[in-house]
Amino acid sequence: MPELPEVQTVLDGVVSSLGSLRLTGLYDLYPGTVKGANIEEAFPARLKNARRRGKYIIMELENGYALIIHLRMTGKLVWDKDEGEAHRHERAYFTVEKGNRLRFIDPRTFGKITLCPLDEVENHLPALGAEPLEAEFDAAYLQERLQNRRIPIKTALMDQGIVAGIGNIYACEILYRAGINPDAISNEIKLAHLKRIVAETKAVLAEALLHNGTSVSDFRQVDDKQGGFQEFLRVYQKESCPQGHPVKRSKHGGRSTFHCPICQTKGRVNPAK
Repeated sequence: MPELPEVQTVLDGVVSSLGSLRLTGLYDLYPGTVKGANIEEAFPARLKNARRRGKYIIMELENGYALIIHLRMTGKLVWDKDEGEAHRHERAYFTVEKGNRLRFIDPRTFGKITLCPLDEVENHLPALGAEPLEAEFDAAYLQERLQNRRIPIKTALMDQGIVAGIGNIYACEILYRAGINPDAISNEIKLAHLKRIVAETKAVLAEALLHNGTSVSDFRQVDDKQGGFQEFLRVYQKESCPQGHPVKRSKHGGRSTFHCPICQTKGRVNPAK
């Protein structure tokens, strides 16, 4: 699933590709992909502002409407200068001035595009936690949100109500760099270790953004090129860590966790196990 760096990369690509061109229409090719009413009334319109909230792309139009795009597991937006036939797995598309199209391609069909009045955007978003690259996300915030949570720290980092935008790949990488065991119980982790988690969260996400996200399966940029951060992963889907230790694979919330039992000992309640 695209996480914060991938979603931000896609958003930046959409904004750059659109420029001052108007979106002239939105067309649903797969039932349920596009939600909302008044599609005919909302277009044509230029993009007034665009932002990301967690894993959601929010595109504010000049006429008081907004588009909320959730890529989910396999969704991607592809800029196409050709008005030709629909691509394989294309679920919806935007027509754009000068013969351009912005195609929503999603093999698994879980992604959604929601059109709504701008003042109703928050009604269509779940309760989301702090943005990890903003100043509000610090050790004090994390400690407060985890004080009553007896869940593994890996699970907590992927909880969008605690931290918005982190998923499986980056949770693994953050905890490896912080030296924290993914099974450490959230409300038992010392403040010093939480500070380390926060610092590595900001560092890992910033580095991933610099390399246009991670492509390990379906993620592509708007020009349909891969991201580059997969070349810098240290434990995710690795056999060994950079120190040469075997990487252990386990499960948290049904998702594969990769960690080094030797490098990641901080926060573990019983290191002898």
